[in-house]
This record gives sequence, structure tokens and C-alpha cells, in this order.
Amino acid sequence: MKPFNLDDLNRVGIHPLKTPEAVARFTEAREKSALHYFAVDIADVHNKVQLLKQLAETLEFPDYFGHNWDALYDVLCDEAWFGDTGIVLHLKHTTSFEKLAADDWLTLCETLKEAIDYWRSSDLPFWVFVDHTRDDARR
Repeated sequence: MKPFNLDDLNRVGIHPLKTPEAVARFTEAREKSALHYFAVDIADVHNKVQLLKQLAETLEFPDYFGHNWDALYDVLCDEAWFGDTGIVLHLKHTTSFEKLAADDWLTLCETLKEAIDYWRSSDLPFWVFVDHTRDDARR
């Protein structure tokens, strides 16, 4: 299988990781990359409040983060937080949240897509990988 090229701005977006092979390709690309990497485990997240709290803690958002969707978009598009190299966001154990809070999951994905588009227009990569490979092991 072809390795991920995390420098390819034409492919940035939200990508599912459904097999151990895909995770291995992703891990290899991430380890070779200079992009900032954040892994967010949402296995024990059941609602929007918990999700935004987990994102704020893991991604080290500034204290002024408002814990709502608009504030999430604002901080994801903040140059002071984002830096000048780009981001790889790795969402782990998402299946339960996707089922329990389907509307919030869709809003999260829409917000992430808008941030991805914002950074793409600035020629900076913002990747999101949704890792489903570990969900079965937790059951």
C-alpha cells in the first residue's frame, strides 16, 4: 500500500482508519512528518460538553476557549494556536460517541472540515484521521 503523504494539500481532510494496515501507513507518515500531532481519545466521551473539554485539554487550547462550536472553529483557525507547520489530529475510539451523539458528531465533522478548508487556503495542512481500528478491542 502507498504511504500517506502528509504534505499533499490536495488530500487534506477527514480520513477514516479502518484497518491495522491503514494505521501503520498513517503512523509511518506521521513519524516522518514535522506537523504537530495530537491524539484525542474519546472512548469515554458521551456528549458535546465532554467532547469539547477533551479537545481543549488534549489540544492545549488557550484559557479563553469558549467551549462551544463557534469557539472551536475560532481556536482551530487561530494562528497563535495552530503554528506555522500544520496539524495532524488523530481521533481515537469514536464509534460510541458517533452513535450516542450523532448530531454532535456531525457538527464536529462540519467544524473540522471548515477549519481544514481555512488552512488549505493558507497552504497549511490540517489532517484529521478517525481511527476505528481500536473500537472493537475495547468492547
